[in-house]
Amino acid sequence: MRYRFVDEIVSLTLDGAPRIEVVKRFDAGDDVFSGPQGPERVPESMLLELMATTGGHLLFRHLGERRLPLLLKVPECRFEGWVSAGERLRAVAALRGVSSVADGTSVAEVETQVYVETSRVAHARIMFVCVSVPGIDLAGRGVGV
Repeated sequence: MRYRFVDEIVSLTLDGAPRIEVVKRFDAGDDVFSGPQGPERVPESMLLELMATTGGHLLFRHLGERRLPLLLKVPECRFEGWVSAGERLRAVAALRGVSSVADGTSVAEVETQVYVETSRVAHARIMFVCVSVPGIDLAGRGVGV
């Protein structure tokens, strides 16, 4: 099954403090519910993937759709609650910094959070390496949403 971790971009701010907010709903019939946590609970790995994807979307747009953000590491991640099938999730990512490390390559850090209604259920600091892909138009290939 092909997962899309962003159903809709609710808001995107690239000026000042770059920030993105997205929504996602995991349907009860998704394959993610066949694991050990049972048919009702979204696995924490899917919440982490949602946070990483949300941060990646922010970075891709912040860097002008010219560099591909690749997950580097997750220095901090906490789960504070659990999510049921069908619940509307709101994921928020804010840019904490970008540093150039080589020609066309940078390292970036984002802070992400996932909410059900107003209750935070997960948060993480995630780092990405953002690379240029010579000869490929990333924006034209549907890399973004």
